[in-house]
Amino acid sequence: TVSPTLGAAVIKQGLIAGGLSLLFTFVFVFIYYRFSGFVAIIGLIVNTIMLFGVMAMFGFTFTLPGIAGMVLTIGMAVDANVLIYERLREEIANGKSLKAAIDASYDRAFSAIFDSHVTSLLTAGILFWFGGSAVKGFAVTLIIGVTASLFSAILVTRVIFRWCSDLGFMKKLSFLNLIKSQNYDFMGKRKICMMLALITLVISLGALAFQGKKALGIDFVGGTIIKFQLGKEPKVTLDQIKNTVAGMTLSKEAYPQEESNLSTGTMLTVRCATADAKAIAQKLRESIPALGEKKANSDNYVIDASQDEVSSLIGGGAMRDSLIAIMLGLIGILIYMTYRFEFSFALGGFLAIFHDVIICIGVVVLLGGELSLIHVGAVLTIAGYSISDTIVVFDRVREMLLHRSESVEKVMNEAINATLSRTLLTSGATLLSVLILSILGGSSLRDFGFIIFIGIIIGTFSSMFIASPIALWWANRKGGNLREAVHATKAAEEAQAAAP
Repeated sequence: TVSPTLGAAVIKQGLIAGGLSLLFTFVFVFIYYRFSGFVAIIGLIVNTIMLFGVMAMFGFTFTLPGIAGMVLTIGMAVDANVLIYERLREEIANGKSLKAAIDASYDRAFSAIFDSHVTSLLTAGILFWFGGSAVKGFAVTLIIGVTASLFSAILVTRVIFRWCSDLGFMKKLSFLNLIKSQNYDFMGKRKICMMLALITLVISLGALAFQGKKALGIDFVGGTIIKFQLGKEPKVTLDQIKNTVAGMTLSKEAYPQEESNLSTGTMLTVRCATADAKAIAQKLRESIPALGEKKANSDNYVIDASQDEVSSLIGGGAMRDSLIAIMLGLIGILIYMTYRFEFSFALGGFLAIFHDVIICIGVVVLLGGELSLIHVGAVLTIAGYSISDTIVVFDRVREMLLHRSESVEKVMNEAINATLSRTLLTSGATLLSVLILSILGGSSLRDFGFIIFIGIIIGTFSSMFIASPIALWWANRKGGNLREAVHATKAAEEAQAAAP
């Protein structure tokens, strides 16, 4: 089912852009990881089929936030495969046999994959139960997609590798290696980067405070919806409406949309500020003569025209509920990461997400944009990418602290370097996919793609330069020993596992 707020044209553009993005992802993983990439493609296809199948089975509706959930799901599925394959590369380089390397790569990557997926599920569950209608589409899609991603990445691809190995089809594996192992001093640059992050954060918050309600679009503040109910063979197109509205000077951005129905025909709508409604309706009738040709029961003419004042789609109580749900989701991540890692790590991840979300919203406002329903889904997607990136780094830090005796700062630096190839590959592939979505996805998805593009860049930065330094700073400030805390957590997990 397609949400009527999307319209047939938006869905068509979104499907084309999404299909090309998925095709690009397939080509990328196949070229870079070769046979392993082919296995990953099978896993991604299984993931996509499961997602669409469950959505269709239960009659869930596709919405813009739902599309955001789909984008995040595919991104997490690709990330899981890249994480496994980069581990596999390390195990093969360490001299292990192919079968042993495959088993070790899946075993060692499991905790990072599991934690990133569980945090996404936790957030999605809270959003579904407590969030407004604006975020429920995102939550439903994410719950289904993340579950499918975990199944396909951990089980489906591993079974394929095991089957090929046992039958002798796979003697060795080779990969491209464009990102060589490096030893950049990420932690040494933490003061400069933290200062830069703080400055951009203050600027973003200042822009939001200065603009106030001016930064809120029609979705948040309400307005008027102008409706033109056309016949089954209309003379007017959505592009004509868009071009006319785009040439007007308005108090707030207006949103022309199209809804198609086999029984009633096509409806063209314009959501706009109430103060602009009269001028828009008059301009449309002057510029597009066919809109004035009202003739009931005709397939070629305007059957009905009306204006209705509407409240905000996600305003009032629904907006409040959505914000509460997002905050509860972030708090849930904080609690889970504290349980799985240590509070210092959890705090670093939490503040990194906060940094990413605020700056992305600030960029939209600074560029003169208005916050809308599209940005709700985009912000949720950015938060998901950011925490996934951070968990991968923290998981490697935890692993190294259990077996290394160097200072925590040095271990963190080596962990960031060790996961750098995975971070850049996943971010690069996702950036190009989102770029395709932005260019070909139409105006509705272009705004979504733009903020996601910015968010991925900022999220990649924060996972390397913000999260770990904050975790180290907090541990030192409290006089604790991060290595001892990690060992204590590991001992507790082993004791719990050994208990009858």
